[in-house]
Amino acid sequence: MLPVFLLALVPVTVFADTSGSIAVTLTYTNGDTADYWPVSLKIYQDSTQTPYKVIESITGNPFNIVALPINHQYKIVAYANSMYSSVTYVNLQQSHQDVTINLPLPGGMRINAFYNDGVTPIVNATVYVRAAQDNKTWGHSPTNANGDSLRFWIEPTTAPDDHYIVDVHIGNHLVYSDSPVYLRPGIGQEIKITTNWPPVVNSLVTVKVLNVQSHPVTSSDGKFSVSLYDSIGNKITDSPVTSRGEAYFSNLKVGDYTLKVTKTDDNSEWATASITENGLLTTFQILPTLKTPVTNSSSPVTVPPIVPPTITPVPPVSKPPMPTCNCVAFRLDNIQDYWLDNIQIKVIDSFDSKDAGITVGTIGKAFGNDSKLVGYLESKAQTGNIDIAINGWSFEDFTTFTKDQQSQLLQESKAKISSLLGISPSVFMPPYEKTNDDTFYAMVDDNIRIISSSSTLKIPQNLTEKIQSYPTSVFSGVLSQSTNQSMLNGKIMSSVQDSMQNNGYAIVAISFQDFAQSNGTVKINAPDIEKIQNLQSLIDSIRNKGYQITTINKISSSFKTPAPWASSTQQWLQDKTPTSEYLKTVKSMLNSTSSPDFTTIPSWVKHNARLQSSGAISDDEFLNAIKYLVEIHVIS
Repeated sequence: MLPVFLLALVPVTVFADTSGSIAVTLTYTNGDTADYWPVSLKIYQDSTQTPYKVIESITGNPFNIVALPINHQYKIVAYANSMYSSVTYVNLQQSHQDVTINLPLPGGMRINAFYNDGVTPIVNATVYVRAAQDNKTWGHSPTNANGDSLRFWIEPTTAPDDHYIVDVHIGNHLVYSDSPVYLRPGIGQEIKITTNWPPVVNSLVTVKVLNVQSHPVTSSDGKFSVSLYDSIGNKITDSPVTSRGEAYFSNLKVGDYTLKVTKTDDNSEWATASITENGLLTTFQILPTLKTPVTNSSSPVTVPPIVPPTITPVPPVSKPPMPTCNCVAFRLDNIQDYWLDNIQIKVIDSFDSKDAGITVGTIGKAFGNDSKLVGYLESKAQTGNIDIAINGWSFEDFTTFTKDQQSQLLQESKAKISSLLGISPSVFMPPYEKTNDDTFYAMVDDNIRIISSSSTLKIPQNLTEKIQSYPTSVFSGVLSQSTNQSMLNGKIMSSVQDSMQNNGYAIVAISFQDFAQSNGTVKINAPDIEKIQNLQSLIDSIRNKGYQITTINKISSSFKTPAPWASSTQQWLQDKTPTSEYLKTVKSMLNSTSSPDFTTIPSWVKHNARLQSSGAISDDEFLNAIKYLVEIHVIS
């Protein structure tokens, strides 16, 4: 019998290719190919909140994301310089798909570093710009003779919580950090950083030279001299050590120094120490450097380490209050015929209806034929709340023209505004924020005495008494983005308060386009009511902080030196000082040491404080009111 063979037929499973790829092309919103080196990607699958794939740094543009299972929905989030940049969605139904992600244009951030007077630039500092989200540094450079860094073109801050931190370094040990720093897309922006370091240490710096018993050296120890060297080893000066064992130095700048103590009897080195002067330290103690004697030629020489100085901190000397107008001015640029004129009117009316000031920059050649807009501005300009500024003749770059040509452009703009609105403008808002020396001379020729740009301008020395510069310190372009408005208003308020502290005033730039509705493609001539209401809320918030809302033209006349108690009153008004502490200020306001300690003050007194802070009542009126409330025991 023939053997029977049974063949088991096992089916072979064929695995189909179920993964695919997505090629991402990055472009800027203007259509240019985007730089890819600072870009990272997070890819989310379907509705999951955890990234399916994270690409820390893409290596090209386009960039192919591989090994993605098909038949899934993917959300691709792009980050640049650690900031949120853009997002797109892909329904991957095939093995490969192409997608384009539009990134906002980078913003140009240049740091202007100053000492605490806000005027003296910090030269040869090192500036670092890092992302608050992950602490990565995205740019650094030294500062020049004007305190300016290089301009860093990096990702703008478009998400509510995104911001940068700027660190200013002097030497190896002094660091001043400023945050939050926000950056707008597509334009150059000047970031003024006013540190807490003085330009010169006014206090006398004392170096106490000690002997091995840690006592001040005396004549029995010998005669001594202390040499002061800068951080790169250049000798600055010498100071003899007095009979009290002390040497003295004055007019030092903050930074790193080396002190070398020499025994002048035999010119031997007594001690060496490295110190850091931060503006607060006035006393340093130095012990002698001891060396082990050499016993024979084969014995090693042992040199103990330098004994660090003992640093005695001294409390900072309080400075007199800085002159302030305690005022905020809003500027609205690009006023022109027909284009979104309903929005232009609605934004201006938001200020006028609240009896608040606003300065509007008018483009001369593009203004005058829109009877609705012209008639509105003509009626409102007479109230004093609306100030008309020149925003160029046809929004041209003034630096491309000669001085005479610039003067002619200003003349034409000024004459047209005067003939249409019956006022003569004295404020210039340069188009593209560009100026040169010829611009200032042209302004003087045309009797235009105020300029407002996005940065601090360098006016020729012989014109500084003829032209006043009020740079914009707060940019509210973020209002146009669909994010939490109350959070953005909070950021604007924070920037206003910073500017008030540094400059004594704040100028807020707004764009009427940001308050228009969109049909999904373009802006339409209908106001976004929610954003208008948020703008009005911002106006109220500024006033509730005790600030006056005025025009740029009125800033200079509003400056005053605050009363000694004004700062404490402002802090109490803003709930930054407890009532118990403010009552001590109330006692000092009476100029009587025999006055009792106060324990009670009605909360409604803050209304009077708000009136004083905004300029509605004078310092004397507020002070007299406080005295009266004490007399009738309302404050007790």
